[in-house]
Amino acid sequence: MPNPFASLEPALRAIAEGADVLPATGQAQEYLQRFDIDEYYDRILTRDDRVIRDFQESPSNRLYVSLEPLRRNEQHVFRYFVDGSVKTYFLGTAVVHDQSTPIMLGQAGAAGVQREDDGRVHTYRNRREIIILADRGVLTDAVWSKLEALEPGSGPVPLRVLNTKDSDQYSDGGADGEHKERRSRAAHRANWRMRELEKETLRELLVEHDRTGFWIVVDGGLGKEFKEKAFERGFVGVVKNFSKDQMFELTSRGKITRFNLYELLAKLDVNHRTAVFGRDNGHVAFWYVRMREQRYLDYPLMGVVKVEIPNPRSEMVSSDVIDRLSRAMLAERSVSPHGRDARWHAHLYPIFLAEQVIKTGFYSEEVLRAGIKWPKLVTA
Repeated sequence: MPNPFASLEPALRAIAEGADVLPATGQAQEYLQRFDIDEYYDRILTRDDRVIRDFQESPSNRLYVSLEPLRRNEQHVFRYFVDGSVKTYFLGTAVVHDQSTPIMLGQAGAAGVQREDDGRVHTYRNRREIIILADRGVLTDAVWSKLEALEPGSGPVPLRVLNTKDSDQYSDGGADGEHKERRSRAAHRANWRMRELEKETLRELLVEHDRTGFWIVVDGGLGKEFKEKAFERGFVGVVKNFSKDQMFELTSRGKITRFNLYELLAKLDVNHRTAVFGRDNGHVAFWYVRMREQRYLDYPLMGVVKVEIPNPRSEMVSSDVIDRLSRAMLAERSVSPHGRDARWHAHLYPIFLAEQVIKTGFYSEEVLRAGIKWPKLVTA
């Protein structure tokens, strides 16, 4: 079997010739974030909307709405599902004069799966990239030009080079300083590229939505990357691990009631949704759906998903539309990957399948260790 990382050799050589490199022990070590990345990103998206004061649906004005699952044989609402995945690895440290930068490798991908009326699911689109991440400000211009000239590479998976100092919605958005650690920032940049691959996949599927009317489910919240006119309809974002900072101050009959998200969701029964609220000046409508009973779970907020849809004109959203989407969402819980993912209680099964499409296409850490070698001119 040919080395799938053979196309990386010129890139590693370019770095090694332009800097002193201290290789990672074993050539490649997977880098794991020390915090929940989905909740971290959702906290960034909602930081300007911490206090919610109004409903954003009509005609319903109920805080909790009872639902019956809407199964595929009754009405096939969701046909397409999009998810992304990313893994990052530490390859070593490049030192130029008195500065240094981690050299990271990323495997990023996004997949869209399509479900037929009989329940069969197959891959609609699968994108993958190998990413080299480093601080351009440390490497010389000559080295960086050599790296960029290698894109997209000649291997089976396209090669991309990312500057870890470039900004995006997430890398500079956190208040907790996690993104300031250089390896963590590189992981954020790889996550952002994964999100861009999801966006490209969604763009293709929205053409299918316009043709067929079927809705699309995207894993994750609706950030600024979805503010283009092309993304104004036809899909929902589902957040499994969401920010817990939300507060509510709702007025009813002249009386203001204040409560936090824990209180809101602790009273949310299975097969129920909350009222619809707005964030980002009403351009995103969101609500919560309880997929599973609390008594079978370890924590009251488990078994709940946060659902978001674009609302470009900041209008009141139809309660009938929200009910239909929520009912169809409840029907997606039927098969659960219990024990295979810590988020099993909030997984939608087709999203889980999309994630598996990507992950099964990633090269294993054993292949990475065997296939990625710094040039011999590098000494530890």
